Amino acid sequence: MKKRSGWAAVLCCLGLVLSCAGGGQSYTGGFTPGTYTGSARGNNGTITVHVTVSKAKITGITVDPCTETPSLSKTPLERIPSQIIRYQSLRVDTVSGATFTSAGVISAVEDALGKAGADVAALRQVAIPRVDRSRETVTRTADVVIIGGGGAGLSAALAAARMGASVIIVEKTASLGGNTILAGGGYNAADPARAGNNRMTDGLLAIVRGLVNEAPRSDLHRTLQTKVKEQLALYEASGERTLFDSPEFHAIQTWAAGDYEAKLDLVYVLTKRAADSIDYIEAIGGVWRDTPITYVGALYPRSHEIQDAKSGQGFISVLTGRIEKDRVPVEILYETRASEFIMDGDRVSGVKAKALDGRNFVVNARKGVVLCSGGFSANIEMRQRYNTQWATLDSSIKTTNVSTITGDGIVMAEAAGANLIQMNYIQLLISDPQNGNTSGFVGQASGLYVNKEGVRFINELSRRDELMRGILAQTGGICYIITGGKNANLDDQGLNKYGQHINDLIDMGKVFRGDTVEELAAKVGMPPAALKKTIDDWNAMCRSGRDTQYGRASFEDIVTIFEGPYYASPRQPAVHHTMGGVEVDADCHVLRADGSVIRGLYAAGEVTGGIHGTNRVGANAIPDALANGKAAGENAFTRK
Repeated sequence: MKKRSGWAAVLCCLGLVLSCAGGGQSYTGGFTPGTYTGSARGNNGTITVHVTVSKAKITGITVDPCTETPSLSKTPLERIPSQIIRYQSLRVDTVSGATFTSAGVISAVEDALGKAGADVAALRQVAIPRVDRSRETVTRTADVVIIGGGGAGLSAALAAARMGASVIIVEKTASLGGNTILAGGGYNAADPARAGNNRMTDGLLAIVRGLVNEAPRSDLHRTLQTKVKEQLALYEASGERTLFDSPEFHAIQTWAAGDYEAKLDLVYVLTKRAADSIDYIEAIGGVWRDTPITYVGALYPRSHEIQDAKSGQGFISVLTGRIEKDRVPVEILYETRASEFIMDGDRVSGVKAKALDGRNFVVNARKGVVLCSGGFSANIEMRQRYNTQWATLDSSIKTTNVSTITGDGIVMAEAAGANLIQMNYIQLLISDPQNGNTSGFVGQASGLYVNKEGVRFINELSRRDELMRGILAQTGGICYIITGGKNANLDDQGLNKYGQHINDLIDMGKVFRGDTVEELAAKVGMPPAALKKTIDDWNAMCRSGRDTQYGRASFEDIVTIFEGPYYASPRQPAVHHTMGGVEVDADCHVLRADGSVIRGLYAAGEVTGGIHGTNRVGANAIPDALANGKAAGENAFTRK
């Protein structure tokens, strides 16, 4: 893979040092020579810097080890200190897609410079020279051009390159990963090899029987139901009590969870590809954890995770690691925003784009273009325009997405004749009330939910839309994930699954901790007796495996007994996933409204519509990105 300068540089978790790089200087306020320490809040925790100054200049900046997300934070942690030194200015740009980390670095440097006697306000006003490169045009050509470097785009790139294609990825931000890197990291797939590590409860069996005995809604639905009935009969005759699952049942359940609005043929293709990709992901370097769990809204314990991985970062690391190891021909144009498809008659033959430095790019595709640009959760105008499910999706509702997921690819595809479907189906998910991130908590996201009154109010394994409506109906539209010390999912260093340290989370008010239930209740502001009764009832249900309150079907994904210390993580609904997008067929071709194929154009991941219906099943998004991304990359090269 062709790399940016600094690809192999030390990540934030190892620390980094930058020294004076020269450049223009117009600040005349002076400094008290020495090295000064400054700190500020980043995205995941505190960012600490050490700034060295002479009487007249900033000469060096050191960034301490930190808990910022490595792939997203690498560029701001390198670039911002370097630019501050080069230009002797605090008027530097934040890095697209890493706004909170960027702001944290700048604020930490300001803190240190204030201690050095600098006129911080004056340093904020020092102009940075800009070079107008808007008249430059750069032309690139590859077999396959991919828009977006998230999970879908990287999967498509690797798949095409492994078949011999030259590939160019046009990536809007300064880093790879997109929303996949922020995801919890669940990968739904029917997987007999690991299903045996879960027990088939009566509740789970009732779910299967209920779905296969529904009145069929189409010929394909009837065919799938018949196959699952046959599979279930063989399973029950065997006397097995481990988890029953199959791609056919996964498809039926997914279709029902989206209120039968998705295109069932696409759903079934996804669930088959997901199952097939379990072995493929292992083959390219992924190591699965032994036991699937049930992610929030996943409805069934088939959510697989990458071993020793922090959230969705694991999948991105596997893909980028394989691209690097195999040295396949993948070039990445970072900080380059695609704007328009190039048409050769009725065929898409490339893409026009603009780099952050102003240069215009013409990127030609000999074989095909794959659109993997994500949805539009961070585009407030767009989500308000299409929303029909929620009271409002205005700026008062945060998003779990990176700020650059604004629907650009959908707009481009529509301009090229693509049909858009189911754009009004927009999903919310529990998030950090402070910033909308899915991180910032401890425990299992499908664990015990309580309201401000300390009372459990819902089956935590319900559909995501049902969960969010349930939370919005509570006091303040908020809930708390309650967990005990054994259930907190903290590693030996005290880090949660997103790499955030428990002490940072507590200091930032994202998590509350109490040695006793009563202490926790006092810190959160809940009635102690109510919270104690809720936890006692929960523990009793975990022991029996039966939820007498709300009918939860499974407890296998959590350690069953809560013991101190106790934790509470506040959670609030935020825009998470847009189910609508460009219409595609089973081979990932983009379609027009009349059903015809737009030749040369393929799509995968959240930019597509018709796969999830009204409500996306939790942990179906990553297989949608990776498994369908792989198929799109292969098909774009072979022109299938």
